Amino acid sequence: MIMAGSVDDVSDYAAMRQIFEQASGTTRHLLTFQNANHNAAAPMPAPSESWQGPDGAGGTSFDHYADPVWDSLRMNNIAQHFATAFLDLHLKGDTDKVAYLDLIPEAADGVVALNEDGTERPDHSYWRGFAPRTAAGLSFETLAPDTE
Repeated sequence: MIMAGSVDDVSDYAAMRQIFEQASGTTRHLLTFQNANHNAAAPMPAPSESWQGPDGAGGTSFDHYADPVWDSLRMNNIAQHFATAFLDLHLKGDTDKVAYLDLIPEAADGVVALNEDGTERPDHSYWRGFAPRTAAGLSFETLAPDTE
């Protein structure tokens, strides 16, 4: 599982996509935070070193560590959601977690179709584990292993 920002200019998003596409011996996933830069889903809390400027004074380094578009706490919650599902499936063998990884690629294309009691109708395709409208700005792709 790879998590990346679509405008990462440090690791280069195109390079992250290439890794995702060419890791062909296994099923792999790419979670993309649209318009996030290099620090997409950086760990919380930020390391204490990130709060110090280059000269050791407090100040500007956290701006470099944080993402200017995405809220760090929100990104971490999303990252934990996917990491938990992935690890529960692959380490614990909890096959119920497949539903959290078997998603339409663009969250924005998801359809919220719920009955009055909250159960999903057959045409419901919004991402599992996300309330309506809360997966905006996310993409999740899965590629199966190459069989050649």
